[in-house]
Amino acid sequence: MEGSLLDADLFRRAFLVSTIVGIICRGLVLRVTDKQYPSRPQDYLEQIIISGLSASLGAVALPALIDKEFSALTFFAVAIQQFQGLSEQERITLENIDNTEIVPKGSAYVEEIASTYESRSYISLFSALAASATYIVIARRYDPGFLACAVAAIVSGSIVGLAFKRSLRRQSVGDFADIIPAKIVFDGPILKVNDIVITNIGLEDTRKRYLEKGLAIEIIPRNRGCFGVINDKGQRDAIIHNIFIHLGIDKDVDEKDIITTSRTDLEKETVVLPYIPLIKDIDTMINVAKSTPILEFSKGKQSAYKKNNS
Repeated sequence: MEGSLLDADLFRRAFLVSTIVGIICRGLVLRVTDKQYPSRPQDYLEQIIISGLSASLGAVALPALIDKEFSALTFFAVAIQQFQGLSEQERITLENIDNTEIVPKGSAYVEEIASTYESRSYISLFSALAASATYIVIARRYDPGFLACAVAAIVSGSIVGLAFKRSLRRQSVGDFADIIPAKIVFDGPILKVNDIVITNIGLEDTRKRYLEKGLAIEIIPRNRGCFGVINDKGQRDAIIHNIFIHLGIDKDVDEKDIITTSRTDLEKETVVLPYIPLIKDIDTMINVAKSTPILEFSKGKQSAYKKNNS
């Protein structure tokens, strides 16, 4: 009877420490910046609540198994379903918002954000599980006291959290390509960037705005394999949307002649991008383009370029 009471007290302490560790580890990847989602206050609250629930599941799993409560394993299945449901809800929300954007994210970027939501939710679960296991094993084998067990659990959970954070780190466009300023010119009504034809601009006032306010960049992949990634349409849409977030766009919703697009120079294997921002700052535009995350969906496309990598 006394042994069971001691175990109950041990499990309560392990549960408390592990849950806190799981929530903190989730906070490691919940950065508050304008370049990363979630960006709405209710999303942060939702993520904190979900991290608490998933950390609780991770913290209670080992004590439940020790007590031969094998049905506790179903909690993991429930947690996975909840994470997938959260991801699906975020996908629906982003798609609805994207329909109202002057410069949309594109379906590939929306899918990337939604899948990232799901994968990051596992951080709380497994860091709490590691912390709980460490606390219980050390307490039972060595009985060094609460403080020593708690410190060991924190270290163990933090290692798992940092490992997840490292594995979930996303490469950016700047890791794959160099970006330089480009020149906007007109050949009659034809808009060109570094001699690459973009489109036909019929209105003289619009051509004047491009020449006076417009900026352009050229994205130069470091090798042919990188060109396959940068040339992906979803990746290019993500770059344009990130530029829009930081610099705005000098157009209204009904100004169809002001475009947000990019074109590929197949001979040089580069991508050019003209843009009319509200804030004319070419250095910021280049830095934003470089910091745009590489979408997982773009990595597997056009893999034939990798065969002749040079």
